[in-house]
Amino acid sequence: MMNKQEILKAIRVCAKKLGRNPNLRELRKFAGINESELYRKLGNLKKALTSAGLKAGGSGFYSANSELLLDWAAVVRKLGKMPTTVAYDREGHFSAQPFFDRFESWKSVGKAFRKFATAEKIERRWKDVLKIIETQEERLTILGKGRGRSKCPLLMDRAVYGDPLLMPGMAHAPTNEAGVMFAFGVMAPRLGFVVKRWQVAFPDCVAVREMAKGQWQDQNVEVEFESRNFLKHGHDPKKCDVIVCWVHNWPECPETIEVVELRKEVEKMGE
Repeated sequence: MMNKQEILKAIRVCAKKLGRNPNLRELRKFAGINESELYRKLGNLKKALTSAGLKAGGSGFYSANSELLLDWAAVVRKLGKMPTTVAYDREGHFSAQPFFDRFESWKSVGKAFRKFATAEKIERRWKDVLKIIETQEERLTILGKGRGRSKCPLLMDRAVYGDPLLMPGMAHAPTNEAGVMFAFGVMAPRLGFVVKRWQVAFPDCVAVREMAKGQWQDQNVEVEFESRNFLKHGHDPKKCDVIVCWVHNWPECPETIEVVELRKEVEKMGE
């Protein structure tokens, strides 16, 4: 695992090799810097570039809005659907982070592109992409109206689900620890984990994680629906590296334990 100074040095070396500022994908590929580790220790890419003595500009960061939006639209056309942040990181020329900086949320990118296309009078050229955006917005509107209905009493003979998720592999938010385990299994690659085994004993999971370029180590992972359940269950903090939860509600969690709140990670995916 890199410390803060090692990350900053690796960013400078990567920038020198590329002749410009690297994006998150390039930092992973060429410098072995894990995205979650960078965010945890430096806040975000802009802060990391600034701390490394680089001007927060250049490819992969402060490109013109038009460049970002047109590249995003090209990915939509290629996939035939609105991309998740993971899909865009894989298919696009930039990282997803600049979109959050410019447009507040991943879900707002479609609206921003439609406004841009109208202003530039390029609707005909991007008619297929605008149709996909319209379909997605109609879908979200229907979901929103469903949530706005007056609540009905629960039917005791039927299963209970969480809110609908727009996430590949999982239709609804988990409502218990077992659901969080499944969600973590679905999202593990995006979070930088490779699960080795699940077990009945504490901790729930042993996974490997790339701590430095080409160097992977075991991480003891405990899964909880709410992070404070770790304390309620009497687990030993010294034997746990990461708590994976749906809701993080334990502000006193020891600093030696990293907390991954899947609910927020799903929101970042923006699908």
